[in-house]
Amino acid sequence: MRSALDWAQVRTLAAEGLSQREIARRLGINRRTVIRLARSDEPPHYRRAALGSQLAPLEPVLRRLVEEWPQIKAPRVTEILRVEHGFGGSERLVREHLRRLRPPSVRPAQRTGYRPAQVLQLDWAEMPTRPTIGGRERRVYALVAALPYSGAQTAHFSFDLTLESFLEGHVRAFEFFGGVPRECVYDNLRSVVARRERDVVHWNPRFSHLRGHYAFHSSACTPETPREKGSVEAAVRHLKSGFWPARRFRDLRELEEQYVDWRDGRCNARIHASGRFAVAERLAEERAELRPLPPTHFDAYGYRGARADRRLLEARPLLLPRARTTRARARGAALRPRRGLDRAPRRGGGPLRTQLRAGALAAAADHAA
Repeated sequence: MRSALDWAQVRTLAAEGLSQREIARRLGINRRTVIRLARSDEPPHYRRAALGSQLAPLEPVLRRLVEEWPQIKAPRVTEILRVEHGFGGSERLVREHLRRLRPPSVRPAQRTGYRPAQVLQLDWAEMPTRPTIGGRERRVYALVAALPYSGAQTAHFSFDLTLESFLEGHVRAFEFFGGVPRECVYDNLRSVVARRERDVVHWNPRFSHLRGHYAFHSSACTPETPREKGSVEAAVRHLKSGFWPARRFRDLRELEEQYVDWRDGRCNARIHASGRFAVAERLAEERAELRPLPPTHFDAYGYRGARADRRLLEARPLLLPRARTTRARARGAALRPRRGLDRAPRRGGGPLRTQLRAGALAAAADHAA
């Protein structure tokens, strides 16, 4: 095989107008080689013939195994091929071949349609950065509520993820939207789901009070399936990227004020990215379909039960000494004996005050007898 230099020389001489016979004579190569190098647009390079995979003869066996056992794994397939067919390759080779024969199954995504005021999706979100408030860094959380039909959203900010903040976020969301939707969709939050046994959901008792007060249905998403509440997931991303960056505030009150301006002036006044409709127009349509708010206000910070040890409740109260007044201290100083008279000599066996108390107790005992 000729080198790239031969190829370059042949093409250069051919471009100068020399004949193939003259080029072959000058370079000392065959005329057929000159013709082949002159017609080639690329320099000659070595091409090694493909040897083929070790699994190529076993392709029918692999297909049969996959058809009979769709969930079979690469280690088991390798074992079968080695024992029954004398396969000498690696498990990695089998795994790559199985990946081509059996591509990973992907659940098809579909757009879900909603009616006005049908669903409200809610979820917690932690803000990407920790601002310095009161001289120390604080985590800031937001309970985001999104209406899928209109794409409108609102949020309630707090420094914690307590049940009270979760309930207060609902109260503010319902007040902002001006009514109650038919159903609220959540992730498996502890504030909502106390316990889950497969498809059986045990709701948080305090959350059940909220449901009963506002009279709405609730649904908990399947674990590890965020696409079931895609609207609020998109609202969280919009909040983190469109509102939060480069924000400066002194406290939560100022943060809420900035968010209200952004929510009403930018977020809910935009054109929806995928639906290409005005969010404000659909929000007005949804507000007309929402159920009215109840006449009484829900107390998110109401009574919360707690357990106490019975022994603590039955314990005797601790008696603290009464504070002595200035007059009492002066009277005590006047009645205090002089130093030197309050103690007996060392051989007397103890202080004089202790002996006087013992004598008084003995006299009282004789009188009682």
